[in-house]
Amino acid sequence: MMSSSIKNVIAFLEKNTVSQSRQYTWDNSGLQICLSPDAETRKAALALDPSEGAINKAIDAGCELLITHHPLFFDKLKSINPANALGRKIIKAVQGNLNIISYHTSADLADFSLNDYLAEKVGATVKGGLVKEGKENWYKYAVFVPKGHEDAVRDAIDRAGAGVIGNYSKVTFNIEGTGTFLPMEGANPFIGKKDELERVEEYRIETVVTEPNLNRLIDEVIKAHPYEEVAYDVYKMEIGTEFSLGRRCGFGREFTLGEFLETVKSKLGCEIVRYNGFPLDTKFTDFGIITGSGASMWRRSGVKLLLTGDMKHHDALDAYEAGICLVDAGHFETERCYMEHLAERINKELNIETIIIDESSPIKHMR
Repeated sequence: MMSSSIKNVIAFLEKNTVSQSRQYTWDNSGLQICLSPDAETRKAALALDPSEGAINKAIDAGCELLITHHPLFFDKLKSINPANALGRKIIKAVQGNLNIISYHTSADLADFSLNDYLAEKVGATVKGGLVKEGKENWYKYAVFVPKGHEDAVRDAIDRAGAGVIGNYSKVTFNIEGTGTFLPMEGANPFIGKKDELERVEEYRIETVVTEPNLNRLIDEVIKAHPYEEVAYDVYKMEIGTEFSLGRRCGFGREFTLGEFLETVKSKLGCEIVRYNGFPLDTKFTDFGIITGSGASMWRRSGVKLLLTGDMKHHDALDAYEAGICLVDAGHFETERCYMEHLAERINKELNIETIIIDESSPIKHMR
């Protein structure tokens, strides 16, 4: 196995798997503990929670990085004290040379989210988003490049996650023309001489980019561009990409609640599955998924059957009386499986060894 720097792992995840700009304002997705962004990691551990047990197991396994879904920090930190659990975890991670990254609602609201992976897990097809939560702006970006350097700039556009329309990447439009400039005092031009007007064959390369990738695009192009001063234009477009919490799914056929419960229980390995009292022979044609603590979202979901976790008494009763069936497969059970997906992608794309920390739900049931 090879290694990758912490900052490269973060860049990969935030370009390809999560959307940091979409996370809720109350959330704290992203870097939790960073000992050095340039530090190399050869082995990464993944877990749902940054618990003391997960941190200890990651260190014992020789990991330099722990990636979790739930963040280590939610509230402001006032002290680091080994007398409390958070303090112990921080001290243990730092002493064990363990960096920690967490992606919470930025993964819940990503294009391929926990909900998409859970749908795959139970064998369902995603039909669309469930609860609309926002809209991401799109921008037109145009940059002027001297002939012979256009491929390097197109590669930079691709690295930044720009130039993607549907299932197509490196989408650009190129116009050939003549650029002029006159280097003045203090200039160190790539082409031309001071106080002489220079004419250069150039391409105007246009592409599109979503708002979260705009700054990354500008930085990547500047790094790849040969000019001392890079000329580019940015225009806000009228179009945007809506994003949602949860997914509307189906099996391509009618199914009963009893069949659905058995499928969920089997595919997720649940100890129990709770539901709010509908007859097991009740028939459905589709269902919604909101992983984790999403039972209260039934009011906004628009579906008659919702798979989620953390169902409360009043949500169960109110939903039942509104004709909505809630299925609670557990917060832990509906979310932990996504770490398998992340581990596989990191291992494949970055060639880093990954391990899934052995965890169990903090909620137990006595039969």
